Amino acid sequence: MERLTGDTNLYRFEVARGGSLRLNLGQHVVLRGMVNGLEVQRAYTPVNPVNAENYFEVLIKCYKDGLMSQYIKSWREGDVLFWRGPFGGFPYGPNQYGQLLMLASGTGLAPMLPILQYITENEEDETFVTLIGCFVTFENIYMRSLLQDQARYWNVKIFYVLSKEASLEELPWSYRESSHLGRINRDFLRSVLDSCSCVAL
Repeated sequence: MERLTGDTNLYRFEVARGGSLRLNLGQHVVLRGMVNGLEVQRAYTPVNPVNAENYFEVLIKCYKDGLMSQYIKSWREGDVLFWRGPFGGFPYGPNQYGQLLMLASGTGLAPMLPILQYITENEEDETFVTLIGCFVTFENIYMRSLLQDQARYWNVKIFYVLSKEASLEELPWSYRESSHLGRINRDFLRSVLDSCSCVAL
């Protein structure tokens, strides 16, 4: 487990008997657990690259009164957990689109990460990607290091919309140009869309 914010962690799981989940882009897995005699289930999208071997990772936000959150808070390293899947998917092929616009809020970032990494790991894929991630404050940006690494690729732009950050001057300098204070609005979206012809994802 890696703590990302006060209520959100990144969990890494070893796949039983090795191998991989054989994920396709956009697929999710379903976690099953028991809390006070009740069975609870919740779907999560792995955030690791789809070709990851022997493990998978999920981004999980815990809620004070959530049943699944109570189950998650009881985990200890080495516990065996039960998952079903993968299910679903996002039909994408290299260079299928000229440009993609990804809009994500909070843990909604999760399904975007494998697609983004799939594009940047393929030298033949020249798709331009613009990702807009919405978070409460700078400290609440999930997977910051990974996002900054992805933003270094020539075909990737990442913008952060921070709804409760006080000032851009308080951010590290490398984030100031790519950050917007407040919420997504018509003017901000127009400025992004004017810079590219995007297919919404």
